Amino acid sequence: MGGAGLLTGSLTATFGRDEPTATAKQPAAPAPAGAPVTVAAASVPVGGSARVKDPASGDAVYVVQPKAGQYCAFSSVCTHSGCAVDAPKNGQLYCPCHGSRFDAATGAVVNGPATKALPRYRVTQEGDQLHLGPLES
Repeated sequence: MGGAGLLTGSLTATFGRDEPTATAKQPAAPAPAGAPVTVAAASVPVGGSARVKDPASGDAVYVVQPKAGQYCAFSSVCTHSGCAVDAPKNGQLYCPCHGSRFDAATGAVVNGPATKALPRYRVTQEGDQLHLGPLES
């Protein structure tokens, strides 16, 4: 019975985050830190998002378009306890673990317990493609 609490806690801490996997023959290699991440601008609707992976960490990143032609990207890792936040909805990213909410246009904390904004990535547009750049914060 006591082990159930430990299991629940470990599942909660990593809920929704990718964990490294390995095969019996070869461990999975992370993508190179300089690997380009590109997404079609058309796949990021105004008020919506596209999910990509940070090549350095493997964590999900949400590329969002809060206003027409304005693109930004935020880490999906909640700054409170490391849980994965849900995709943006109604202008906010919500953390299902403890209820923190973040502004989908700025990454700022709207409602705690988180006290730090979501880390922001640089996004550049080249034609109809968006390129995920390095972390800005």
